[in-house]
Amino acid sequence: MRLAEKLRRLEVFPGELAVCWLGQAGFFLKDHQGNTLVIDPYLTNCGEQIRGFKRISPVLMEPEELAPDYYITTHLHFDHFDYDAIPVIAQSTPESLFLGPSSCQEKLLELGVKRRRRLDRGETYQDGAVLIRAVTADHGDMAPDAIGVLLELGGHRIYFSGDTAFHKSLCLEAAGFKPDIAVLSINGRFGNMNAEEGACAAGLCNAQYAVPCHFWTFMEHGGDPGAFCQYLRKGGRCQPLCFCQGEVQTINEKNELQYRKETA
Repeated sequence: MRLAEKLRRLEVFPGELAVCWLGQAGFFLKDHQGNTLVIDPYLTNCGEQIRGFKRISPVLMEPEELAPDYYITTHLHFDHFDYDAIPVIAQSTPESLFLGPSSCQEKLLELGVKRRRRLDRGETYQDGAVLIRAVTADHGDMAPDAIGVLLELGGHRIYFSGDTAFHKSLCLEAAGFKPDIAVLSINGRFGNMNAEEGACAAGLCNAQYAVPCHFWTFMEHGGDPGAFCQYLRKGGRCQPLCFCQGEVQTINEKNELQYRKETA
């Protein structure tokens, strides 16, 4: 069974939130009411065409299979803003709401995406299902309006750092949100935190679990999740949580993790 079909069939119980790593910095979330959200999914090979970065990880699903209620892009780089996938998703699932900073909104408009919502730093989107708040990320001149995301869905709170250098102030802003999970880019190149900095950020965020991401998709990117886990275990209460691509884990109302077998 294909991953997209497994995610559609996945039963999420009240108080739970299901999380699936789609590779690179991409994640799929589903709550018990069936609301689905993705952030920065990279589903194609557009990076090889744009920058010559050959994908070395598998493509887990076709764009038209994704069909999320909410689609967040943190900045315009191709592995976060998938130039080939987004028009397909917008056409096949016209009810999807695309959120992201101004630079992404301009490109979404250019690509003909109709359901859009600007989400610059300090701005919040909220409805009956989800709360999404954009916070600062420092990705330098490469993406000057890049954002991190504070997200509440299914009764759980998650901090996505997006692509960013390490700054204590960013972590403390996230800590104020009291996230259950912190998801951190740790590849240590192109302006991002390395494994040690990511572990330090996880501790400062005061989350119960820390998920490393943004590695093993391109040879050029680097990244060492093993080192991240070793550094994190030297710290406080925050526990490392590593996914294989396509793996689903569910966090329940007691913030306990439950492994699901829905793995590509």
